Amino acid sequence: MAGLVTIGKLWEQRASRNVALLAIAILVFSFLYSFPTSNQSLISLLERLSFDLQMQLMRNFHPRPAKVEPVLIGMDDASEDVFEEPLAMWHEHLGKTIRALATVKPAVVGVDIQLPPKSFDKIKPGLDRALFTALLELKNVSPLVVAHTVDRAGFIAPIHKPFLRVLGDETFAIDRVVEDPDRVARRFAETGVVNTGTFPVFAAEIARKLGAKSGEGLIDYSVGGLIHYIPIQQVIEWQESNNLNELRRQFAGRVVLIGTVAKSLDRWKLPVGMSDWERGGLGDDDQTLNPTQPGVIVHFQVLRSLLGDGLLRPLPSVWRWIICAMLLGFVFVASNRRTYLFAFIGAPLAFFALSVMLITANWYVPALTFTLVIWIAVGVGAVADAMQNLAEKNRFKQSFSGSVSPAVLQEMLAGNLAAGISAKTAEVCVVFTDIRGFTGISESLSPEAVTSLLTRYFDRMVGSVHRFDGTMDKFMGDGMMVLFGAPRSLANPCESAVRCGFDMVEQLRKLNAEFAAEGLPPLEIGIGINYGKVVVGNIGSTERHNYSAIGDAVNVASRIEGLTKRLGTPIVMTDSVKAQLPDGFEMIDCGEQALRGHSSMQLWGVKAVPASQL
Repeated sequence: MAGLVTIGKLWEQRASRNVALLAIAILVFSFLYSFPTSNQSLISLLERLSFDLQMQLMRNFHPRPAKVEPVLIGMDDASEDVFEEPLAMWHEHLGKTIRALATVKPAVVGVDIQLPPKSFDKIKPGLDRALFTALLELKNVSPLVVAHTVDRAGFIAPIHKPFLRVLGDETFAIDRVVEDPDRVARRFAETGVVNTGTFPVFAAEIARKLGAKSGEGLIDYSVGGLIHYIPIQQVIEWQESNNLNELRRQFAGRVVLIGTVAKSLDRWKLPVGMSDWERGGLGDDDQTLNPTQPGVIVHFQVLRSLLGDGLLRPLPSVWRWIICAMLLGFVFVASNRRTYLFAFIGAPLAFFALSVMLITANWYVPALTFTLVIWIAVGVGAVADAMQNLAEKNRFKQSFSGSVSPAVLQEMLAGNLAAGISAKTAEVCVVFTDIRGFTGISESLSPEAVTSLLTRYFDRMVGSVHRFDGTMDKFMGDGMMVLFGAPRSLANPCESAVRCGFDMVEQLRKLNAEFAAEGLPPLEIGIGINYGKVVVGNIGSTERHNYSAIGDAVNVASRIEGLTKRLGTPIVMTDSVKAQLPDGFEMIDCGEQALRGHSSMQLWGVKAVPASQL
């Protein structure tokens, strides 16, 4: 218990409370950032989705041309229909394509096709030589890079050893693609680790042979338009027909990639669809670009970046943590509408716009991470403020629940009653009650007995007031002033007031039965009810005030309560009250009555009220 008291006192101190809130915000962020691992956490997942969305939006609304556009020669499904041999024995077809390129001297050629794992000369003599000589011929006139195929377990697929000896180690690079935990290729590294060591990556080696820098970073999928390819059979047709003009136009001095684009081989998932021929596969829309693409497309897009402005550079970790730490400071900002508008609308839009702008400068800012940090900070602050307000309201309620009517207390808790002097004009029903002959009764009892009797009496009367949504204005000795219709509005305050008065009479009858059994004298009450305009609110001095009502309607209610004994009925009301009552009330005509200090008025008593709602 002592520990809880200490925590409570520390929480009430602003400095210690702020430290606690900051610690909670840091813990929440750390959990979302690192659970179960940093790469599989909720923040990492959302950041990857944010990256994909930005790439899609950039391609749709701010497309940027690539400074260097490679050309792709593709081995597609139609190639298998044209060539009779199985794919592993396409030595001659691939050789013709490479020889055609050698005649026009491309800037560099990258072959992203698995070379034969063994010799097929026994099946068809001369196959190995056809490919050997073509590759050597091309290597003598243009830089050449051949891909080592690496499976997802990190093992390099075998290649027939004569190819390795003839081409040399400097010609080969691995075609490994970096995958995120969701199996999407977003990042690029210039080297890759396989089971036998570290090797240069295919696209990085091509860029190096052209004198371009590589490095690591995010692949900019927003650069360049849709990718097209030239079928390998088309290149062979130009070569066989000696169409050098077309070969020069398509390939001379350009970066050329050769790879498979068939739908059944070497497939990778990208953040966006890049290939013009890869459509459908996403629901019923056969025109939507399919994000699952051939592996050569990843290297194609990487080369667009490496040979242009470079890869996207993530914001350095030190700056990311500094910005996150600064944004966590929003836990100290007051929870209000302006804060929420900034945190949930302004900040996300600003971060997203900033991220998109910086992409064009080859920087990538984790916009969603920063947005989530603000949300966490503001959320923790809002929860703390809500708990603080709830605790204050509970303390306020405990302090004033015995001092004011529940209706007034609710208005105070809701903030509808302003502090200090404040009042307004309203139409309310005012009720005055008083015990007849109480002075004589109190003289015959001890002070303790009088106090006990009054307490039991007021408990019953106040219960009736609250039962019919009345507002206790004040106690005046053995009398009460009650308001109906303020501060809480009622559908028919006069009906509620009359029903309350009738219930008071019934409650007093039951209480008198208890007094009789205890040898105490019975009580009689008078109830005066009037309806009209009054000034209602916090009335008094600037130092001391309370919720009350003043006006002629109040004075009239007090005057007619004093006539109840002479008129022989416990409840007396004015004509203005009777006019507001629905059918079913059995009234007593008390006639025109003179009031002290006021003009005469038509008064009514009530003999019975409708049984409903009693």
